[in-house]
Amino acid sequence: MRTNMIEIRHLRHFQMLCRKGSFRAAAELLRISQPTLTRSIQRMEELLEVKLLDRRRSGVVLTPYGEAVLRHGERIVRDVRQMSQELEFIHQKDWVELTIGAGPIPAETLIGPVLGSMTERFPTLNLELRVEGWERLLRLLESGELHYLVEEIEATGLAHREGLAVQPLPPQPVVFCCSPKHPLMARQEVTLADLLQYPLALPRNLPRPFWQRHFPMLTEGPMVAGRRFIRFDHFLAVKPAIQGGQVLALTPQLSVHRELVAGQLALLRVVDMEPIQAHYGILSLKGRTAPPAAQQLLAAIEQQAKVVVREEPELYPC
Repeated sequence: MRTNMIEIRHLRHFQMLCRKGSFRAAAELLRISQPTLTRSIQRMEELLEVKLLDRRRSGVVLTPYGEAVLRHGERIVRDVRQMSQELEFIHQKDWVELTIGAGPIPAETLIGPVLGSMTERFPTLNLELRVEGWERLLRLLESGELHYLVEEIEATGLAHREGLAVQPLPPQPVVFCCSPKHPLMARQEVTLADLLQYPLALPRNLPRPFWQRHFPMLTEGPMVAGRRFIRFDHFLAVKPAIQGGQVLALTPQLSVHRELVAGQLALLRVVDMEPIQAHYGILSLKGRTAPPAAQQLLAAIEQQAKVVVREEPELYPC
């Protein structure tokens, strides 16, 4: 069985014959002679070493082998046709196909806000956005299923992973946020010890060295015992608890930028907490050819990150 020698024209001929049910009618639509069509089908049967159809007075009838070839052949012919169309679109710069992976925070705050302008600029934009955990997305990127991955690159170690090209984005402040009516907003000074008197919502997937460096009191010791913690994967799920109660949350500022501007959340300036920054970046495989318009999208994502950083000082209480 020499399936590798089957040609697309063989599949097209066989598909038309099955559709019309007779060699004469199929040959007319294909604009070839009936003997040419007969030889094409015979060649398929020789290569596959099976009988594809039976001839009867009423027309041709598929064998089980023929049914299998028709089923798979239709998909192959369709995929080849679509491939040809996409290549032509790309050649004419009319087709933009991108597959991007991102964690929940960058997907909502960096990619989401720029999609509207991108679809206006590129009417044929075909974008697939995958929102999952960074480890799963990294596997998809390295397997070639993603063009780009937008994620935190320092705490995750992605900035130093071999085989990846990294475009850093402007560092984002990591902040404690709360409801504007939270009791701590009345304090002139807030300390880390003050935070522990209230429920804390903390990212679940940050590595232990991050906590040991910045918040050692949250990793072990008597200060942790009996405290109320909410460990989250998706910050969006805990926003209502922050806005409507006394929960405090540690998060990159870009994840609450919209709520801060609208006055729905407020920032706490913690006097004994050293400044922390989240380092997001756009990752791709080294040496992979970028699709058309990719640079415009990456530039738009970078500009969106700059907006958050530029407005940071105005969002803290005086």
